Amino acid sequence: MRYFDEYCEIHLDPNIAPYTWVFRTNEKICIRFGVHLSKHPDLGQIAYELNDGQGYCDIDRIVAQPESVIENGFKMFSVVLPPIGNGGGYEYRLGYVDTDGNEHTSERSQFLFICDEAPRSMAEIPSLFLGFVNNQPLYGPKPSVSITPGPDDWNSRLFYSIIIDRFARSTDNDNTGLSAVKYDPSSPHASHGGTIRGVTDQIAYLKALGIRVIILSPVYVNEADGYHGYHPIHLLMVDPRLGTLECLRELVKKAHEADIAVILDVVVNHIADSINWEEYGGPPGGEFKYVQGEQAAVMPFPIEARNTALFHGPEYTDMVNQRLFGFLEDWRTETKYVRELLIQHLKYWIAETDIDGFRYDSARHVGVDFWEPCVEEILRYATHLGKKEFIQIAEHAGSTHAEVIEYNSAKFSGLIDYPTYYSIKNSLADGHWLGGFADYCCGFLKPSQQYHHGWQNNLMFLDNQDTTRIFHQFLCRMENRDEARVRLHFALACLILGPQTPFIYQGTEQEFCGALGVYQCEDTGNWLGHDCYVREDMFENPACAWQFGSINRKTFQPYSQHHPTFLLIHKLAEIRGQNKLIQNGTRTLLCSHENGMWCVLIHGTGDQQPLLIAMNLGITPVSEQSLKIPSCYGDFCTIDILITTSGGLLKLVADEIQIQLSAFTFMLGKLSKSLS
Repeated sequence: MRYFDEYCEIHLDPNIAPYTWVFRTNEKICIRFGVHLSKHPDLGQIAYELNDGQGYCDIDRIVAQPESVIENGFKMFSVVLPPIGNGGGYEYRLGYVDTDGNEHTSERSQFLFICDEAPRSMAEIPSLFLGFVNNQPLYGPKPSVSITPGPDDWNSRLFYSIIIDRFARSTDNDNTGLSAVKYDPSSPHASHGGTIRGVTDQIAYLKALGIRVIILSPVYVNEADGYHGYHPIHLLMVDPRLGTLECLRELVKKAHEADIAVILDVVVNHIADSINWEEYGGPPGGEFKYVQGEQAAVMPFPIEARNTALFHGPEYTDMVNQRLFGFLEDWRTETKYVRELLIQHLKYWIAETDIDGFRYDSARHVGVDFWEPCVEEILRYATHLGKKEFIQIAEHAGSTHAEVIEYNSAKFSGLIDYPTYYSIKNSLADGHWLGGFADYCCGFLKPSQQYHHGWQNNLMFLDNQDTTRIFHQFLCRMENRDEARVRLHFALACLILGPQTPFIYQGTEQEFCGALGVYQCEDTGNWLGHDCYVREDMFENPACAWQFGSINRKTFQPYSQHHPTFLLIHKLAEIRGQNKLIQNGTRTLLCSHENGMWCVLIHGTGDQQPLLIAMNLGITPVSEQSLKIPSCYGDFCTIDILITTSGGLLKLVADEIQIQLSAFTFMLGKLSKSLS
């Protein structure tokens, strides 16, 4: 029994709400509660808000039948909520009518979901014997959808990272009330209403931008503050505010039809804050906050996760076993039981959706002893299904290559390259602050240590959902937006035509310019860092007062395809996809003059046409400079300019290339060899 105010609620019976908060359409939703006799209850009531998941919403009250039972001074009532269809849900509050006819309703609310697809137990996911792969037996679920082979040209594609809640709202329904996550479009810390179907509606926009891989934020059901998806409370269910499993399947299918691969962000390090540990007032070994009666707490799904022994307590303080940020419950991934549970849940998402890869969140907070069998098993499973190039990207936010390379034995397809990002970011502090981008484009930032699948297979970025936007960095140094844009375009050219696999973050193409911020904790007064201001809405949302004033205001209409930065990214993505030398060619610096002009030759073997990059890192235009390409690279008769970020000229005269470059300009040309 849980007691609060004048109410009590039966909350440990697994057959009724709120212990069970996900029901099937064929199950009765039962609630049993009491009202203290001192309040003179006559009738019980449940006040509810209903959303059927198809756009129909209703607010009503239902009478709860009195029981001939008095428990600890409480008169007991029970009620069965009206049935609704798959994909719907309730938010309800306990209430009563007293003997004077006055209505009372509790301020505390509970949510309930109706979902026929999501397993509530790992036992509901059949793990079948699928055959032998690499001379080992393979077990896993059979796919529920047709499986496509996936890309085999990952390095030639431009990746695009999406936070679903902030990317696009859908036009045909409103799921904002269907979640434990707080919906408040005015708050940068709450949900703003983006959906999976909203992403599907913008496939044409993504294709026009030149995107051929999207990385989706986690789709799990999250706790109240998890608008971003990283505080899961149900590992096998799509959060209803985002859509349904069918919505996710539709997105993957539509993306594939547009030749866009889909990577799903997944969380195997932790679940949401769920346990009161002994250190914080819980019993020895800890207890789930729901069991102890905390209002906002729920019991996690799958039900196999409902054991505190599966998680590390606060006594663990090392990088791998500590509770992330001090409050997220850390899985004991060193145990066989937890490993099998988490790997099985990953197989489930592949089998149900036909996704093409995983982005593993917080990889450095999970031990290599977990990643080694996990990556191997997921690759075996995906290969058996026909996805031989299933990509597994790790988000390891280490600041040095040595830290990240410690995870080589896991054999990830690639890692998000924070060390290289930090090298570029740190270069912004000195007087030659475009030099870091040029160094990267030339391949000079390649580490001496070896990554398992090679440095070039790492994903490189200039900003993401956890970092200050690169355009903010430029605007802080420039007096006007046009000057900042010139430098932004230079940086994007170095990124997308650089030696690693590039990804951009939603909004970069629309010149979003948010920065990491701080806020003051109400209960402690401490100032804490946060990242909500780099998670701006792609859609129109005037209700939210983003920090930084005019620096963080959009200057173009949402999803504009005429934006100069949008058009540049489209062209750069097209060039990368059409020129294999960009991914696998050798980069040779031909010159680096004091006036800021750098020239780089990207060349291969045989009859491949070399590419010439000319850059001006200085504030003064370069005019009438000459470059003679050494004869060992061949004789050339023409040069075709593929792109210039800010004007200029490359012209072959006799055996020399005449170069003109505006300040902070990046140019790329293709050289044609003489037939003789």
